Amino acid sequence: MRLVTYRRNNESRLGVLLDKKVVDVQSSYQQCCQATNQPATWKNYYDSMLELLKAGNDALKVLAETIQFAQTKMSKENDIVFNLENVTLLSPLSNPGKVICIGGNFPASGKLTAPDYPVVFLKPASTITGSGMPVWVSEITANVAYEVELVVVIGKRARKVDAGDALNYIAGFTLANDLGDRVLEKRTSQWTSGKMFDSFTPLGPVIVTPDEIVDTHNLPMETWVNNQQVQKGNTGEMFFDVEYLVSYISTLTTLEPGDIILTGSPKLMNGEPAPSVTLKPGDTVRISVEGLGELINPIQEEPQ
Repeated sequence: MRLVTYRRNNESRLGVLLDKKVVDVQSSYQQCCQATNQPATWKNYYDSMLELLKAGNDALKVLAETIQFAQTKMSKENDIVFNLENVTLLSPLSNPGKVICIGGNFPASGKLTAPDYPVVFLKPASTITGSGMPVWVSEITANVAYEVELVVVIGKRARKVDAGDALNYIAGFTLANDLGDRVLEKRTSQWTSGKMFDSFTPLGPVIVTPDEIVDTHNLPMETWVNNQQVQKGNTGEMFFDVEYLVSYISTLTTLEPGDIILTGSPKLMNGEPAPSVTLKPGDTVRISVEGLGELINPIQEEPQ
C-alpha cells in the first residue's frame, strides 16, 4: 500500500493512494463495516498516520481489506474516493518521535571504505515539511545543500533487534531531502546547527509498505535542481544497509512506531564528486528513489 496524509476542506486525513486517486481510510472503513455488519473496532486507529503505525500489523491487515471494499467505488469521485488533483498531499508523518540521520553512508572522494560505525545524528521534528511545500532560506542560511535519502519508517517497538529480524520492525519506506547549510554545519564538530532549521527535512509524499519494495539494496536515487542533475546513486552503494542500521540504532535507543531513519545520501556521480550547487530562492529541488515517487520543493526566502 501507498499511505498518505492529505488535506481536504482544511482537514488533515489518512489516505491510501491508488493510481491517481486518494481513498479516505476513515470513511471507507466505516462504510465497509456498515456494509458487512461488522463493528468499527479499528476506527480510532485510522485517525492519523501515527495512530495507524502504533496499532501495528493487524490494523494494516484490516486496512488492506478496507481498500478492497473501496476499490468497488473507484469509478467516480465520491465521499470516500477523491481525485488526486482535488486534494493536497501533506508530509505523511508530520511529527515523528525521532528523526534519526546517518551521515557518511556512501563512498565519497577520498573516503571509499566504510567507517567502523555509522555516523548518527538527530534533527528536530520541526524540520519536517511535505512535498510541494516551500523550503525557507534566509541570510543566515546562505549555503544550503540537498541530500536525497531513503527513509525507514519504524512500525514496531525495537530494542536490541538482530539484523536478520529488522524488517519485521519496519512499517514502510519513504523519501526525505536532508537539507543543511554547509557553512553552519562546519562551525563545530557537530552538524546539527546547519540542519535544524524549519522546513529542512521535506518528507514523503507517500509511505510505501515493504511488500511493494522488491529490494531495498538496489534502488536508484536522484536529485535535480531546476534542470540540472546533481545527485545520482543507488542504495546498493550504502556502507550500512537498512537492516544493519535498524539493528545498530536499536542498541543505542529504543525505536518506537513513527520514528524515522534517514539512511544517507550519495556523494559521487559516475565515480566523480557530485556537483555542488547552493540553493537560492526561485530554485526547485526534485528528488526520487525508485518505487517511492518524487519529492518536489520550491526554495523561497523565509518570510519576515
